[in-house]
Amino acid sequence: MTVNTELAVTTTGGWARPGWWDVVEPAEAAGRFGPDDEKELYDDYCRLAISDQERCGLDIVTDGEHRRRGWIENITAALPGLVLQPAPRRLGALGYDMLDVWKVTEPLEELAWMWDFVGEYRFLRAATDRRPRVGMPGPYGMTTELDFRDVYPSRKACAEALVPALRGHIRELLDAGCDYIQLEEPITPAVADDDRSPASMVEIINRVVDGFDDCTFTVHICFGSFRRLPYAKRTYRWLFPTLLDANVHGFSLEFGGREMAEIDLVGQWDPGRILSAGLVDIKTHYAETPDDLVERLHTCLKYRNPDALEISTDCGLRRVPRNLAMAKMTAAAEAARRVRRDG
Repeated sequence: MTVNTELAVTTTGGWARPGWWDVVEPAEAAGRFGPDDEKELYDDYCRLAISDQERCGLDIVTDGEHRRRGWIENITAALPGLVLQPAPRRLGALGYDMLDVWKVTEPLEELAWMWDFVGEYRFLRAATDRRPRVGMPGPYGMTTELDFRDVYPSRKACAEALVPALRGHIRELLDAGCDYIQLEEPITPAVADDDRSPASMVEIINRVVDGFDDCTFTVHICFGSFRRLPYAKRTYRWLFPTLLDANVHGFSLEFGGREMAEIDLVGQWDPGRILSAGLVDIKTHYAETPDDLVERLHTCLKYRNPDALEISTDCGLRRVPRNLAMAKMTAAAEAARRVRRDG
């Protein structure tokens, strides 16, 4: 396995789709693919994503999360006891209320399986000599598209119900050799009233990760990206320092699209905590240059040592044109190379 331990370059998980995705996807949706055809298709999507990341020079890679059709879309659809509700709005300007909603009709506490995370990991590990990482939706993240009001009194209660299943999947991943897992907890709104707080996030994150050794856990907290538009007020001030009570090795946060705002919060962390710094802005068509990213890296290095700093994207690259994603991430790898060489 090839690993850079200083200024490792990675992404938050999702990778850019090839342009021909839009030609193939309608045929798949129309039922023209058999099970073997579909497996071949998604294997090819993921091999291409892995190859792209290697060509860009990334140190920590994912499978692009293509099998999920997004960060949770297919995962949510695979859960039992859900009834699909039409999106409340279909017309007009883009907004997260154009997402479909799944109505929870039965308790989720006995849920034993959510998604083939271990299959994703084994495929990824076999396809690359770079360090593999698996992203898993956190409990609050999984509630984003769920209308849980008929079964649970609060978003926290629904999130808590998903903890046992997530822990089971983490155990499978660790048994398969996975040593890096990122929990995805974007600040996405809830269908019902949102009772999420820094303290409740810490409590539930710790219930997910406590007791698992020999694995690096980071938590990705962004402001969401619905077709490259954020979901939330873009500030982390309300989360810190309480979030530092989470028993994880670091956090993946947005900075590039906010002109490095709130980077000073990182100075509150203990020195060994990883900052997976979202320095690559996925919400702009501007392709950052290596010089841009060197400047952002030097800002981060005021607060983190190189071995506790990663260069990442601020959110997933799924909606970014593939050529633009390649340009951005190649620049990130070059910036890391320059700073490793020159300081």
